[in-house]
Amino acid sequence: MKIHEVMTPDAISAHPEMTLMAAAEMMRLLNVDTLPVVEEERVVGLVTERDIVVRGLALGFDPRATPIVRVMARHVPGCEPQEDVQEVAERMRQLRVRRLFVLDEQERLLGSVGPGELQRGPRTAPPEDEEIFVRPHP
Repeated sequence: MKIHEVMTPDAISAHPEMTLMAAAEMMRLLNVDTLPVVEEERVVGLVTERDIVVRGLALGFDPRATPIVRVMARHVPGCEPQEDVQEVAERMRQLRVRRLFVLDEQERLLGSVGPGELQRGPRTAPPEDEEIFVRPHP
């Protein structure tokens, strides 16, 4: 089975100039702990709750004025839509991550995949209680 068959499409993303506070609020509303950072349709980084707290707040950055580009990780562990589910699951175990972002050849964000998607099998229609993530308007 391939990643494109199980991934959650259209993962929401943040812009590098979004403030720490706005990113934290987005995470709270979506109940997520990680956001891919996208600029000009390309994934340029990743920001986590921990990045905001440890690399931002703990160092005295103003959360209302500091852009997430100041605290984000620039390496984004990802996978491609045609990769095998078992290989990606093994990579996630090796990297000790709970979620990978699905990227195309141009590093554009296609979706995300985590343990739930890997165990669930091919996506048909989303369950009624599952959150659907939509891309915010710029």
